[in-house]
Amino acid sequence: MRATTERDMLDLLLSRYNTERQGTIADRWVRAEHVRSSQDYRETLSVADFIAIDKYASSQAIHGHEVKVSRADWLAELRDLTKSERIKRYCNFWWLVVSDPAIVKDGELPEGWGLIVKSGNGVRAKFKAPELTPLPLPLDFVAGLTSAAQRTAYREPLRQDARTLCRWDKVRGYYQQCQACGQPAPCPLHQPRAAREATQ
Repeated sequence: MRATTERDMLDLLLSRYNTERQGTIADRWVRAEHVRSSQDYRETLSVADFIAIDKYASSQAIHGHEVKVSRADWLAELRDLTKSERIKRYCNFWWLVVSDPAIVKDGELPEGWGLIVKSGNGVRAKFKAPELTPLPLPLDFVAGLTSAAQRTAYREPLRQDARTLCRWDKVRGYYQQCQACGQPAPCPLHQPRAAREATQ
């Protein structure tokens, strides 16, 4: 059996944080992979593996994620928690995400961290992350976060097609839209696989 990679876990997180508002093409989450703590390379840098921003007005929050796929990688993280703190300080919630629950032993989860574990074909929260009081976001970090979100959005069609929404109105009856952009489905930009099949 092939070992689970960081890319596998990031794909599972992209699926977890992909919830459309019912009846609309608006996605609840902004997703960003590999977010740097600073754009200034003269500083000591850290990278958050994954950040998800909840856009819902009633639950707006920044969720940061540190992904680990081996025990050795986790132990290295524990030896220097200042690395994660460079980004955790800007987040409302901070999560450790592991491919196997055995990677984290009882009592090892640092204060202020939640735990998400791989479960079947998805991930689930094993220990809920406590709500934190984040620092205001400096422009330098915002620039890196938005840049990472843009790169992640560009890569999304390479990973999987956007979802298709079924809509209805009095003029057209039932019709289908690309969830990412609202264009008729299959959309060649966000649903390239389905678009290719439709032309064959």
